[in-house]
Amino acid sequence: MTSLLRVYRIFALVAWSLFIALLSMPYQIRGGWRSIKRISRITQLWSKGVARIIGLRVTISGNIPETRGGLVVSNHVSYLDIIAHGSVLPLRCSPKTEIAQWPVLGWYVGLNRPIWTDRESRQASQKTLRDFTKTMKRGIFLIVYPEGTSTDGKKGILPFKSTSFEAAITGNAPVIPVITRYKEIRGEPSVSWYGEMTLLPHIWQVLARPRIEARLRFLPPILPNGRSRKEFAAHLHSIMSDAYAKTLIHKVADV
Repeated sequence: MTSLLRVYRIFALVAWSLFIALLSMPYQIRGGWRSIKRISRITQLWSKGVARIIGLRVTISGNIPETRGGLVVSNHVSYLDIIAHGSVLPLRCSPKTEIAQWPVLGWYVGLNRPIWTDRESRQASQKTLRDFTKTMKRGIFLIVYPEGTSTDGKKGILPFKSTSFEAAITGNAPVIPVITRYKEIRGEPSVSWYGEMTLLPHIWQVLARPRIEARLRFLPPILPNGRSRKEFAAHLHSIMSDAYAKTLIHKVADV
């Protein structure tokens, strides 16, 4: 039964992703900000479809922001984070440039018209920041995971890398903090992907789960209000860490 579920989900994911690729093609050719905004909505449609196929149910607490655009910031637990977040908001992503070199997946991620990030190149970083600023000014939600890596979340939220906040500070754009957590069930593979875990075997395990519950807690938007990049990163980290600690209090009831 588990093998059949996996096979069904793999075929469904491939078919759905090909359909979305065809749907987004016209907006690859046209270019421009209107096309990027449209693709962010197509990405939301893709995320909702993927969530349905893999049995990912997203529950929300707090208020989804009514702002037009802004920087969405979340702790990072799994590769499923972007699907959970993307099913709730139309997003533009900022993946690492290495992903662009991955066979098939790199090409597919590129269809999202992402802002590729290269932390090794100062010149590329400056261009990335300009693209961040333009994206938010155009009313498009941009998502970043400032921990810089995914974790199991057991020790709280890692310190934030401050670089991605420069664009929000420049335009005093709203930053929308999101606390992300998954319900873990004894006997089921963990959704968390971190450390030295190998991607494909982990995906194979996760595809066997009958359902996955992601819990997103939206905190009130925060404006930089003149803080420096590092000050704002520390301020935001403090707020999110406090909120995250409160979710851990109830974790025993989830197991």
